[in-house]
Amino acid sequence: MTTHLAPATTAAAETGTGTPERACARCGISGRYPGIAFDAAGICDLCTMYERHGTEIDAYFGDVERFVSLVRARSAERGSDVDCLLLYSGGKDSSYVLYRLIDLGLRVRTFTFDNGFISRTALRNVETITSELGIEHVTATHADQDRVFLRSLQQHKSVCNGCFRSLLDLSTRHAHDLGIPTIVTGLSRGQIMDERLSWFHRRGIFDPAEIEPGLREGRRVYHQSGGDIAPEVVDSVEVVDYYRYSDVTKDGIRALLHERSDLWAQPGDTGFCSSNCMINDAGVLVHTRERGFHNYEAPTRWEVRLGHLERAEADEELRMPAATPRVRKMLMRIGYPLPEAGTVRPGAGAPAAERTSPAVTTVSTSDADSTADGHRTPLTPAQRQVLARAGNTPGRQGRALLLEAKAPADSALARRSTLALLLHHEALRLRFAERDGEWEQYDAGVSGALPVLRLDASGRDTPAEAGLLRAAVDRLRSRISLTDGPLLQLALVDRGPLPARLLLVVHELLADTRSWRTLLRDLSALWAAGGETPLPPTESFLHRAAAVAPGAADRFDQPGPGPARSPAADADAREPVRIRVDCGAPASATRVAAALSAVLADLGDEPGVEVLDHTAEDGPRGIGRWSLAQAPSSGAPALIRYEHFGDLAALLPADSPFALVAADEADFTVLPGTGRDTVTVSGVVRQGVLHLDWWCPPGRRGRLLAAAVPERVARRLTAATDSAAP
Repeated sequence: MTTHLAPATTAAAETGTGTPERACARCGISGRYPGIAFDAAGICDLCTMYERHGTEIDAYFGDVERFVSLVRARSAERGSDVDCLLLYSGGKDSSYVLYRLIDLGLRVRTFTFDNGFISRTALRNVETITSELGIEHVTATHADQDRVFLRSLQQHKSVCNGCFRSLLDLSTRHAHDLGIPTIVTGLSRGQIMDERLSWFHRRGIFDPAEIEPGLREGRRVYHQSGGDIAPEVVDSVEVVDYYRYSDVTKDGIRALLHERSDLWAQPGDTGFCSSNCMINDAGVLVHTRERGFHNYEAPTRWEVRLGHLERAEADEELRMPAATPRVRKMLMRIGYPLPEAGTVRPGAGAPAAERTSPAVTTVSTSDADSTADGHRTPLTPAQRQVLARAGNTPGRQGRALLLEAKAPADSALARRSTLALLLHHEALRLRFAERDGEWEQYDAGVSGALPVLRLDASGRDTPAEAGLLRAAVDRLRSRISLTDGPLLQLALVDRGPLPARLLLVVHELLADTRSWRTLLRDLSALWAAGGETPLPPTESFLHRAAAVAPGAADRFDQPGPGPARSPAADADAREPVRIRVDCGAPASATRVAAALSAVLADLGDEPGVEVLDHTAEDGPRGIGRWSLAQAPSSGAPALIRYEHFGDLAALLPADSPFALVAADEADFTVLPGTGRDTVTVSGVVRQGVLHLDWWCPPGRRGRLLAAAVPERVARRLTAATDSAAP
């Protein structure tokens, strides 16, 4: 394998505030870039990954003949008179592509998006070169692009996210309307590596056959989550990156333009990282000042690794632009205040670093230094207990809740609402890492495809829909990863003309009952408002967790997994003995715990009962409120764990557009492994009736049933209710 890396040297760079920082000794990537790590020689982990997997990574890229074959095959299949629509900005990269497409004999149309800040020189390049080549061309604009830029800066601290969305939405519709089957982009290989492939590479996926379906699905999600483009429109147009199939360097691009055209001119009114857009400098300035690193850092450094750019030239491109009067004027025009120098806000909870996903464009992440030591927070004792109870299934501890909407399924609404929740709630962006045997948590931001699935239950009868839900809960839990996320999963259940249902699965480590109320309040508000509405401020989950100091004497400060068990034993342990008790009124956690302790005492057992009251406000230990109703004097583990959930309908606000659906297939109280090592009882109140579900390991089931323990507890609770009645 041949790697194209600069020689290892001692590297030191300067941030926008003049503070010395670490940089990779090879590619020069800044140590401020989120998640970057260096080895003892000062080499970044991305350079190391490319050294190890360069052959596999390079396999994704092809040659120009392959590109021509793909484009022509699609146009022949569709019977189109035009082979492709080139996204043409008038800059050097897309101008080079245009000349090459013509040289290759392809039938081309061009499409330019004028965002209101395109260089006049770039627009002249578009006009003169398309006229010279006899190319049919269209220039499109967005009626409210300044507002798009403002929202993009507010959410991503970059103008590129909003601009690229407008470009792709408009060009996709245009290509579909004209029957053009392929859109060609001029994304550089560095951008392809960062925006298309890094999401897969971080997960050890290098096979193009596995990557391509993910990219297609990501593109579909991307369009539907941010606009109203129908899936059939998106699917009718393929997006192909020309530089995936061309290994030309920056010098090669400049040489061809110099040779082929006297008409193309290098714009002199753009920044270092763009040869066509003026507002790019304003976006870079905001991102660098507020996030602490350049938003072109990752793709530009990939150009160095791939041998397309010298490191010194990359350093020059990544200089932070000055706050010139022109930059200030552009920001003033769109209504965004210029941040002062030195205003980097690590850990502020707002999106901070560009990450990539299988979508066509990047999705912003949070906390520029989220993976730095100073921004990781230890788990609370209650969170540690969740992991200890999880045993071999720590990633599957997600509670499921089924809601019913008032209207049929709307995928775009589900995606918009989910994205808004992820951007607003720090807790939903948490990731967990184990270091020296201790778990820590940090805000990793929003990255990857939106965690939204669509389930087709239209025309299914009740048993078939129940089976679909049961399988969906298991599938959503399996998609949760503590280290890679996300810890929220949502499935939109399409029931045809019937009201749609939403299946939510959220990991136990980040959502107590109070958090669920907040989450459902905000989801309800977003759903009622079409997916976009201002949400009330929320407190920092990490700050709240950091304030919880784990005490050595804390009964529930027990790190480490539980004992391993065979799958057969776990399956047997999940068979419940279900007792439903009509108390006439909701029973408190204290009353149920007292009844459990009394029955144990009657049977001659030490009355050890652990209680987790999910309805309580956060106690000193973090998630929920743990307590010991009565501890066994021997110090042995408690015989019974009681978890009290109260009235689940109260999780929804009074004006919610959803109704809670009680379904055994999506039982909020059930987690995988329940009752594996300790008898576990869960209590839920529905319409004034307390339902107790009993779960126990196989070795204790016989004695539980022989002693009629569930029935004894039921009688005590019923008697207590009767005696309390007037």
